[in-house]
Amino acid sequence: MPTGWALTWTKRHPATAFTVLALLLSWAAWLPLLAQTQGWVEGSPASALHLLGSLGPAGAAILVTGATRGRHGLAELARRLTAWRARGRAWAFALVVPPGLLVVAAIASTLAGGGAPSDVDWSAFGRSEEFASLPLVVFWLANLTFFGFGEEIGWRGFLQPELERRRPRVLAANLVAVVWALWHLPLFGITPSYRAMPALGFVGFAASIWVASWIFAWLLQIGRGSLLVVAVFHAWFDISTTSPLGPGLLPTAMGAGTTLIGLLVLRHLLNADQVGHPGPATERTGS
Repeated sequence: MPTGWALTWTKRHPATAFTVLALLLSWAAWLPLLAQTQGWVEGSPASALHLLGSLGPAGAAILVTGATRGRHGLAELARRLTAWRARGRAWAFALVVPPGLLVVAAIASTLAGGGAPSDVDWSAFGRSEEFASLPLVVFWLANLTFFGFGEEIGWRGFLQPELERRRPRVLAANLVAVVWALWHLPLFGITPSYRAMPALGFVGFAASIWVASWIFAWLLQIGRGSLLVVAVFHAWFDISTTSPLGPGLLPTAMGAGTTLIGLLVLRHLLNADQVGHPGPATERTGS
């Protein structure tokens, strides 16, 4: 926990303090893994470091929340992690959209490539190339823990509502997207799917993060601040989109579908910003 001048600075600049801490905590785990993956140092890459680094945003959120809002802030953060009732629309979106989008994108990309839906390797749904040694259920639980909660406690648990205190929701989501994309940088030398991207791949990735940030901000809104909903959606979306089903055009089709959803959500967010919204979603959270 920060003390002295660091505590004073953190209270004055909580969003900046969170950003610096999230990058430091995550990159401290990822840079050694990057060096191993690229062969700059001896030793086999330890995939566990990828998972460990994904907890950086959560760690930063807990530290900064404790420093700026004390026990009350931490208790509120914990309550949002278990808030699940009376959020039917948010749960329907979080659970249905990721696999639904994958099915439509897989069929469309296969047909565009001259194949048939039967050519898709549907048995590969939910599996991972990077963590292929993990049993399916273990991988899913790890995804929820490290990528779902590990990221969302930070991005939507702390940064999005903190930025919304003085900014419109869309602008806050745009700023979150900048930090979120920057945070991923070391993974472009680690994760197989990222490493396979061309040099300009980060531009497309950053655009997808931008759109995703709108979707998550909207989901946080209709989920009345529930971190459980957005964490499940994050994990389920990652599991769905990284499933190695086979079609080469699948990532493109998934990206197009996500962008379409994001634009629809953006319209709703902009309308809400024009009429004004009653503070961050966390201030309207029920149990």
